[in-house]
Amino acid sequence: MSIEQYEVVVVGAGPSGLSAGIFVARQRAKCMLISKDLGGQLNLIPKLENYPGTIMSSGPLLAKTLENQYLTFGGEMTFDTVEKVEEVEGSTDLKVKTTRSEFITKALVLAPGKVPNNLGVENEVQYQNKGVHYCTKCDAPFYQGRTTATVGVGGYLLESGILLSRMASKVYLIYRGGQLGGDKDMIESLKRKNNVELVPNSSVSLVKGANSLQQIQIKDNSGVEKTIDVDGLFIEMGSKINLDFVKQLIKINTKGEIEVTEGGKTTHPAIFASGDATNIPYKQIVAACGDGAAAGLSAFNYIEKLKGKPGIRSDWKKTIGDTVYHY
Repeated sequence: MSIEQYEVVVVGAGPSGLSAGIFVARQRAKCMLISKDLGGQLNLIPKLENYPGTIMSSGPLLAKTLENQYLTFGGEMTFDTVEKVEEVEGSTDLKVKTTRSEFITKALVLAPGKVPNNLGVENEVQYQNKGVHYCTKCDAPFYQGRTTATVGVGGYLLESGILLSRMASKVYLIYRGGQLGGDKDMIESLKRKNNVELVPNSSVSLVKGANSLQQIQIKDNSGVEKTIDVDGLFIEMGSKINLDFVKQLIKINTKGEIEVTEGGKTTHPAIFASGDATNIPYKQIVAACGDGAAAGLSAFNYIEKLKGKPGIRSDWKKTIGDTVYHY
């Protein structure tokens, strides 16, 4: 069985991977995008307010729009799981092994994103986007003047509490230990806020409501339970990035993120990366899209240079007659 060959393979169909694919496919390079699903964390965003130029949209709608753009430019896509990336002996090519297939590629763009850690309570999934959220900075603005709770660890929890305190009328800050951990100034700031109630030595044991979240049940370390009425629960337990399939080929930092430099370059000449799985400072959709576009163009320039061509400086095009000019 012959293995399908591509110029660029993109791993991940979140905003960053789809953007990378668009900018590769638009150059008429043969591109395959591999992902377990469409959208990644975009599927956790029922209302999308802060993506420039987009009003009254949602994460899934943006994902579908980006997918359509990518396919319009001739890109190919398969829903599968990447299990291993290996160097092809005696070649600069890479072999991408998935659950169902194998691909050979000249360049690889990694945009696997990250997956938020669940709280692990019964019915949690039922209330996702219906009062239960995993990104405070994304969804706190929807809770202006409402009652909220946040549960989590370390700096994630502190940042969540600070953001919610600026918008919600009430914030319950729930944590397992007796003391908050993290930045001392942030802790003192939270303690001074009249609308924040600290709930130490406790965990969330149940979430419930009709069509959306209405109550959470809290259990303290002695086993005593109480029920609190809330409009929203923010879970900030950190997140995980799966890079086991490629970790032997690239540099990964202590946070488990891919180390990238300008243009999404990694420590491997044929591998580029973008989005939440990298060390970019702002984990926002617009940043992921921008970095995805840059990584895609870097991958395209890499394969052009393998052919002895100069590559492109940007992605602005003008066609005059039969000639395409890049600016």
